[in-house]
Amino acid sequence: MKPLGLLLGLFLLLAAAPVPPPSAIDALRTAAAAGDAESQYRLGQAYLLGKGIVQDADTAIMWYRRAYAQGHGPAGDELGFALFSHGERKAAMPFIERSAARGDPRAFYILGTAHFNGDLATRDWPLAYAQTVRAAEAGLPAAKANLAMMEQYLLPPDRAKADIILATLPPLRRVTSAAAPAPAPTSTSAPPPPPPVPVAVTASPAPRAKGNWKVQLGAYTSADKAKLAWVQLGRKVGALGSLDQRVVAAGPVWRLQAWGLANRADAQTLCGKVRVAGGACLMLGM
Repeated sequence: MKPLGLLLGLFLLLAAAPVPPPSAIDALRTAAAAGDAESQYRLGQAYLLGKGIVQDADTAIMWYRRAYAQGHGPAGDELGFALFSHGERKAAMPFIERSAARGDPRAFYILGTAHFNGDLATRDWPLAYAQTVRAAEAGLPAAKANLAMMEQYLLPPDRAKADIILATLPPLRRVTSAAAPAPAPTSTSAPPPPPPVPVAVTASPAPRAKGNWKVQLGAYTSADKAKLAWVQLGRKVGALGSLDQRVVAAGPVWRLQAWGLANRADAQTLCGKVRVAGGACLMLGM
């Protein structure tokens, strides 16, 4: 959820941007080179999405930076998301926090996941839940899926805190983006929906345990972070050593799971040990 992490699902929000004609791209290049911030921003969008031009994330980031340096707010938003998906996640976070303050649902989703996992941000489940609720209000499917998982962990006092925090968050603003000026529409029909987010499961060795029960140990922004979490948790919970590690890409998040438990009682016992060690654990059943 190269691992695109969170941004895999988020940039699909922009996938319906119209393909500009070559003449429009040429005009954008000329205006952007002359210092027009809006043209720099739109040219960045074209490069990011490969609309009417060869896709190039590095060039997109360059044009976003130039537009943002001139005070172009939307360019700063897209710069943060582009940096994040390009692997420069620490550098992206200040821009993403700014975007959240501007009410961008994608930023709320990223921050909510970061605060829930303690990844790139302090672990704060009430804040994470509130931010994810705000993202879900915009209709982001991945945010809705994360809420369902978070609800398995939050205690009533945490939910009460989240409700208070939610009331202080900025209202949502609509995310609109076009890679370049589009020709006059010839139809009033809506653009086609974005393609579905692929779901893949990483290859893993054959299970060492034979049970059919499994548990989930967290959701992370990359497969590498999930695997590192397994190693760190395994040092505290020896029972993980006999189980099968699975890292599952489910849309924009990578879910760390342990497979091979014999029954519900064994799953409950393992979750108890994981929570004592400071981790999170959700029984998934058979």
